[in-house]
Amino acid sequence: MVAAAIAALAAAGPTGGLTLKSEQPLPITFNQGVARVPGGWILSGTNFPVPDSDVLVRTDENLVPQITKTGAIPKAWKDKGYVHIGDIDVVGDVVYVPFEERDYTLGHQATARYNATTLDFMDAVELPQHENSFVAVDPTTMTAWSQDHFDGDTLLRYDINAGWKPLLPLKMNETLHSTQGAAIVPGGIWISTSDPANDIYFVDTTTGIVDKVGTHAHAGGEGEGIDASTANGTLDALENDVSMASTWFEHFGLPTIKAVVQTPQPTSSPGTAAAPTRPRQTASTGTDGAIAMWGLAAFAAAVCLLALRRRAARSDAAAREAEEPVGG
Repeated sequence: MVAAAIAALAAAGPTGGLTLKSEQPLPITFNQGVARVPGGWILSGTNFPVPDSDVLVRTDENLVPQITKTGAIPKAWKDKGYVHIGDIDVVGDVVYVPFEERDYTLGHQATARYNATTLDFMDAVELPQHENSFVAVDPTTMTAWSQDHFDGDTLLRYDINAGWKPLLPLKMNETLHSTQGAAIVPGGIWISTSDPANDIYFVDTTTGIVDKVGTHAHAGGEGEGIDASTANGTLDALENDVSMASTWFEHFGLPTIKAVVQTPQPTSSPGTAAAPTRPRQTASTGTDGAIAMWGLAAFAAAVCLLALRRRAARSDAAAREAEEPVGG
């Protein structure tokens, strides 16, 4: 019992639904991606097949454009077939920008780097994946996250510092549909979709557990890029209006990440990854979650100790009966 208690895993999960704090309409030009930078935002967009509609813009906090790069995909990469920019991410002074070419059967896409201050193109690399709607970068490990298909139950990972070396994909316990954007936070990744409900998910990056947390704010629209700021406590997302005349910039309160207890799965056969099951959530958060885990182990130990004491008491009683004279 003690071993089973200690073997339980502490995972992460959001506490509840999304609360819309505010929103602003944006030009439909900026319809794909968003990332926060000091003093403002960087937005991306593509209105393919309109020529040179691929765009990056850096704004101030009030969304006033400071630098705009239209036709942002370099000609050399457009000549290779890359015509679409998806949801972006920023780490330090680098913008990570997913390029996508429209023949998904070719099995390769590209992700580029731009200077976050000037929005000048730096370089790009082709990657072994079929679609490329987003890139999200973990600044602590410099791991880039993406997804092979818009619909899928795995997330791709690349080691940027090792030349974008592919890492073992993360297996999720659910299939997500029409994924459009993502944002990394400690312990997990937020996923924005344009599925029929425009759902927003949180995925634990250790266990692959998926939680549907809420939806975008406008019915009938199209969910797109997303950014999460633990410092500001906001989840900021783009949703194209159903009219496709504007894009809504939505600001949700960032749900608190709380401790979750998950029972370990049976060991799978070699080469087979067992899909995780949805965990049982506890009421503990942060440090209290760790305390709850030790409390569970302590409780199990106490039960075992009580059982041992009762067994010893029964043994002592049996010994005393054996020593008494028979018959009396």
